[in-house]
Amino acid sequence: MRATGIIVEYNPLHNGHLYHLQEARKQTKADIVIAIMSGSFVQRGEPAIVSKELRTKWALEAGCDLVFELPVRFAVQQADIFASAAIQLLKDLKTDALFFGSENGDAAQFRTTAKLASSSLFEEKLRQTLAEKKLSYGEAYTETLASFTNELDVTKPNNILGLHYALANEKQKADLELYSLKRTNDYHSTEANSNDFASATALRKLLLENSLPAIKKKVPDFVYASLEDYQAPLLSFSSTYPYLRYRLLSDRNESLTTINSVTEGIENRLRRAALEETAENFLRATVTKRYSAARIRRTAMQILLQFQKKDQPENYLRLLGMTKQGQAYLSTIKKELALPLVSTPSKVSQELIQYDVQASRLYHLLEGNSAQLNAEFSARPLLYF
Repeated sequence: MRATGIIVEYNPLHNGHLYHLQEARKQTKADIVIAIMSGSFVQRGEPAIVSKELRTKWALEAGCDLVFELPVRFAVQQADIFASAAIQLLKDLKTDALFFGSENGDAAQFRTTAKLASSSLFEEKLRQTLAEKKLSYGEAYTETLASFTNELDVTKPNNILGLHYALANEKQKADLELYSLKRTNDYHSTEANSNDFASATALRKLLLENSLPAIKKKVPDFVYASLEDYQAPLLSFSSTYPYLRYRLLSDRNESLTTINSVTEGIENRLRRAALEETAENFLRATVTKRYSAARIRRTAMQILLQFQKKDQPENYLRLLGMTKQGQAYLSTIKKELALPLVSTPSKVSQELIQYDVQASRLYHLLEGNSAQLNAEFSARPLLYF
């Protein structure tokens, strides 16, 4: 069976995602589509707007055959770490192709640029630029790449991720065939136009403003129906701010400096900003040219989830859901997997899954659902048969 991988968050799943998924199956001639999905917390540094269980159900209803969770220790990270861990999972799952959206849309340009950016000359130039401590990692990467080539615009967020997918594919020798679908709407746009497509950012804005009817034509019917019935609160970075504020105002600096991503004295800036009453003002007080909003949010989530620098987290295959076809495919490759396959968390090493347990607990606290604090241990994959 030919397997194609997609790397998603479905935060929330919308018409553009559905088209992407349908094109992934069509263009790559896939028998199986495998989704690697962020869980309770997403790469932009905040809780997913709805639970990973509901988003898994959406993925299966949309046409995915297997849904695996990208462990939170890798999901709430900058693009290179996020992409590398996702590609590692797809490689282990014997995936043949990767289908991703980008502003560019030309997979060949990602392949050629990745070969250039994986050279020792490029990496040395990037280290020199970062050592000047004037630019964020993303800005330093963009500036360094521009000094080598202008073939790919890596100021665009999906191009950046696409390049890091291609780089990880190259470095890990994953041998995934790369396919890219050109995006037609702005990833960061907060506006929902009159057509049937809108960015996830725009849809989250509408949902958090209690404007559910405004998204009806922009998401599949099954997504809209489940949002109408969703009982838990919709979450955002603001939902985490009281917990974050407490940690920043009560933890000692020496404790904060043990956290991954807390470098260069950023803890002092964060602690001062925690005097602000709102999450919006906190971000306004911390974001600079060097520290983007995404970097600040990711660092904040890593503080809340206690991502320790000293830890060396292991990647693993957390199965969230599958169809009958997906189950059959998994059975054929199961004995060849190098990474741990986790379907019931209570049956595996707690050290392996500790961060995802913490993430699940924090997510349930944010929902106000203390009855589910230990639900992660007994959770089983969703069977969509």
